[in-house]
Amino acid sequence: MKRDKLIAGIDIGTTKVCAAVGELHEGRVNVLGIASALSRGIKKGVVVNIEETAQSIRNAVSEAQAVTGAEIEEAYVAITGTHIGNFISNGVIAIRDKEISRRDIEGVTEAAQALAIPLDREVLHVIPVGFTIDGQNGINDPLGMAGVRLEAKVQIITGAMSAVQNLLKSCQMAGLKVLDVVFAPLASSEAVLFEDEMDMGVGFVDIGGGTTDIAVFNEGSLRYMSVLPVGGSNFTNDVAMVMKLRASEAERIKKGYGCALLSMVSRQEEVEILHADNKPPRSIPKVNLIEILQPRAEEIFSLMKEEIRKSGYNEYLTSGIVLTGGSSLMKGIDLIAENILELPVRIGFPGNVNGMSDAFCSPAYATGVGLLLYGAKQEQRGFKSRAMFGFVMDRLQEGFGEGLKKFYSKYFGQ
Repeated sequence: MKRDKLIAGIDIGTTKVCAAVGELHEGRVNVLGIASALSRGIKKGVVVNIEETAQSIRNAVSEAQAVTGAEIEEAYVAITGTHIGNFISNGVIAIRDKEISRRDIEGVTEAAQALAIPLDREVLHVIPVGFTIDGQNGINDPLGMAGVRLEAKVQIITGAMSAVQNLLKSCQMAGLKVLDVVFAPLASSEAVLFEDEMDMGVGFVDIGGGTTDIAVFNEGSLRYMSVLPVGGSNFTNDVAMVMKLRASEAERIKKGYGCALLSMVSRQEEVEILHADNKPPRSIPKVNLIEILQPRAEEIFSLMKEEIRKSGYNEYLTSGIVLTGGSSLMKGIDLIAENILELPVRIGFPGNVNGMSDAFCSPAYATGVGLLLYGAKQEQRGFKSRAMFGFVMDRLQEGFGEGLKKFYSKYFGQ
């Protein structure tokens, strides 16, 4: 039987590589399967060893193909890291036919990109924040509206050219064609946020292995983003260093016994520690473990609070904060987040798809599922490959004057 349109997403994280496979059927994404493999060659979300990263990708893809029976040749790939940055830009055009068309919207968005981008940066996303027609602002979708002058405010998300190229090369070595490189929070937010949350104002936080991604949404659009160089691996490293354990054992007890709040733990509870040299297991009070984990959680959320304050939208987060990522599963982490951030907090589980089994309905797979939803939207809108992506980059790097000249030549024949 012929399959519907296959979509694959690859989340290349610091601790694991997740490969998600789905199919687009009647406007909905059916998840066929998700597989993960141990990640090597990645540090703080950035490729530090191309060969090891490529092998990790191959392992995850091979497992996903075995689980789903699908052949994965191309995929949407997530990217994060402290090298990701963003800025606001504005563009303006005259309306030809006095009624705004889809072409006009694309045109004014492109005009907003007509500025010099440093040669060491690559544009990942250009996101419209709002439109103004003949001086009237606050318009989210100007399609079909009347006017003679259309202005757009857009948010441009960029990444370090070297980081993007190394990620692409790793995927190429693994035998994958990259359809698009997606800023991870934009993908995972597709899977865990509700439309009304994004309209009213919500802070989105993905605590990954090596980084913590922060995104602020308001009036349906991304308004602010930041990436902190701390994540779940910091909890593991703290436990390993203080308790003098192997990293694998520290990770096991963090996942099995971890809690972010000392007040939630009884003094009688114990943690069993295993040794690699055939020594018998030993037990320690669980409070000893929590005394290591809680200060790190407090530090991460304090840094997060400062980033949200910088966004200027902390007073508009009516829907509070949504936590996702593997570390959001730690017991009590939502409570300590509420205490420090002084906002309502919920854990974000991936949804908005069909066929999701309980095994994969976890915050740890939010980005993988989100990539499938992101890819489905691109397919439905009429997908433009990274060849177009490269064209936009060329345009941006030509500089403001020359780029703007080409823009007017294209749209107005001048």
